[in-house]
Amino acid sequence: MKYYIYAPGYNENSGGSVVLHRLCHLINSIEGCEAYLVPPVPEQLTVTNFRLFIRNLACICKWLLSGRIFHWNYKTNPHWMTPVISKFFIKDINSSIVIYPEITHGNPLNGRNVVRWFLHQPGYFTKQINFGVNELHYKFNSAIRDFNHCLSSLSMLELKVIYYPLEHYNMNGSKNVTGCCHSIRKGKNKNQCHPSDSILIDGLSHHEVSEIFKKSKRFISYDDYTAYSLFASLCGCESIVVPGDGVSKEEWYPNPTDRYGIAYGFSEQEIAGAKATKDKVLAHILKEHENSYENVKNFIKETQLNFF
Repeated sequence: MKYYIYAPGYNENSGGSVVLHRLCHLINSIEGCEAYLVPPVPEQLTVTNFRLFIRNLACICKWLLSGRIFHWNYKTNPHWMTPVISKFFIKDINSSIVIYPEITHGNPLNGRNVVRWFLHQPGYFTKQINFGVNELHYKFNSAIRDFNHCLSSLSMLELKVIYYPLEHYNMNGSKNVTGCCHSIRKGKNKNQCHPSDSILIDGLSHHEVSEIFKKSKRFISYDDYTAYSLFASLCGCESIVVPGDGVSKEEWYPNPTDRYGIAYGFSEQEIAGAKATKDKVLAHILKEHENSYENVKNFIKETQLNFF
């Protein structure tokens, strides 16, 4: 059975793109399973209204001539099994399973069997929710709140798939003497509280970020759920997440193991708790890597039973 995963190109700094591509790789590593990445299609090419089609013809021609219809500019991880296919060359969509992240508007591949994967709270980025009916929904982890949509089902399983570049994030060469670094990412609406000389890591490569973590004493994240909070802890850097308004630690991450090595706020108690659990972070991550494979196997079994 084939799986078509609607995903952006690979970007090591985007957790969403990494896990979507990793899911494709893990499905292909399981005997008898086949998965493909499908590059997102510009909205102009999904329009059926003829007048709008004519109006956007120039844009469409430019897009076709750019070669992106054949995904020439679409990036993948060369070390993973992630074959790519354009929407226009899929011939068996009705007998396959389509996987969308929660940010996808509607059903652009016109799939009959749709899985919606909640990598963040539905509607968080788009400020709107446009899902279909009879879909099967999966949460990424315990941080995602239960979401029930009309005539669709929320799986009891969590589809947690991770990949952390541990070749960069480790204690090799760590000094952590002084200084602060920070990340804003999805935390733009929070009041900033980092020192004026703090180093912003957003947009830097993993190599550059790891070098900063290994020199800095403290890392402050305004993004509630970025993996960089764990990466900082792996490098020996004090890792702090700025709490969201009215969000308790238990609401932030209900599963205590997801909070290892990270302080939720600046209190002495939180910082002490993060310090006491930071030695558990690496073992937890290695276990999560193993669990990712098992999670995907369970996901395949459940989707096959649900749709066929």
